[in-house]
Amino acid sequence: MNKKYVNDITINVNETEADIEFTVPSDLFWFKGHFPFQPLLPGVAQLNWVIYYTQKCFGEQLTLSSMDLVKFQCPVLPKDHLILHLVWYKEKNKLEFKYTIVSTDNRKKVASSGRLTLCP
Repeated sequence: MNKKYVNDITINVNETEADIEFTVPSDLFWFKGHFPFQPLLPGVAQLNWVIYYTQKCFGEQLTLSSMDLVKFQCPVLPKDHLILHLVWYKEKNKLEFKYTIVSTDNRKKVASSGRLTLCP
């Protein structure tokens, strides 16, 4: 349970947008103790992934300056299939993100979304 990031991912990226698609492994560090009866992916882990994949996709070392808006709308569970959509506004150092859960019958629901200010 030391794993913090997902290994098996699909990334589609251009200059300003990226889609990262993966299934959430049940052996992630983030699930340890959160919660024993029903593991949930903590919001801090979701934000950590947003910044990590922003750096990876757009090639910049960025840190969080402020959270302009963040909404956690639906719990993310182990084995959920997720799409993380990123939109990077480099000139403003602004990032929009959205996590979407895709069910086995291809229904989609937003798990979380937000706007962040990042700085180099």
